Amino acid sequence: MNNKAIAILFALTLSSFASYCYSQNTQLLEYAAEYEASANGLAATATRSLRRIDENSYRLSNSLEASLAGQTLANLDQASEFIIDGNQVVPLNYTYQLSGVSRASHAIFFNWDADVALSTEGDESWQLQLNEGVMDQLSYQLAIRLALIDNTEIDTTFSFEVVDGDAIEMQEYHLVGEEIISTPLGELSTLKLERVREASDERVTEIWLALEWDFLLTRIEQINSSGLRISLELKSAELDGNTVRGIN
Repeated sequence: MNNKAIAILFALTLSSFASYCYSQNTQLLEYAAEYEASANGLAATATRSLRRIDENSYRLSNSLEASLAGQTLANLDQASEFIIDGNQVVPLNYTYQLSGVSRASHAIFFNWDADVALSTEGDESWQLQLNEGVMDQLSYQLAIRLALIDNTEIDTTFSFEVVDGDAIEMQEYHLVGEEIISTPLGELSTLKLERVREASDERVTEIWLALEWDFLLTRIEQINSSGLRISLELKSAELDGNTVRGIN
């Protein structure tokens, strides 16, 4: 499998409106999900889960294993630990480890008392000034789910800030609308979002979230600038102890 394709498979991160808060009555539902991932037709298995650590702290994690002819080519692990402070998701630390035919490591440590984040990639590190609402590559995925759950009137455009290496990047997504899609679980009612890019940027990123299952990630599709097609699709999941099923 192309090394870049492996890395991109979980770089396909779900967007959020990072400044969004959710109501104090919202319940964070633990879940575990398995996905089928592919890059130009080569398959991999991915999992993600949300687990409570204690009363107001959680761990959101992703993992991916790519293999060919019984031989593991790559393992990718991501994790974000965060707390719920009043009505906000506050990231504490984030880790990214890629091993196998290609290796990479990233980490982010958030110091909210000093409003700075220490971002590291391999042997390099950067200290970044934090604004309220800045998140990592995973915690903002939860933020948009909670925003969608809590808001009956949803904005059609979402913008957010996320730490990306030596910088804090602004991203924007557009809410396309509702769509029923076929999955290995059957048909699911979803909400579709698309990343907004410059007109000259040929990359495409589309995301589907399950409407009846707390906006659980259902599918991601991306085409990058070189034409590499990456996809991630829900295969099985349990949300708050309930098995996720299609509508038929």
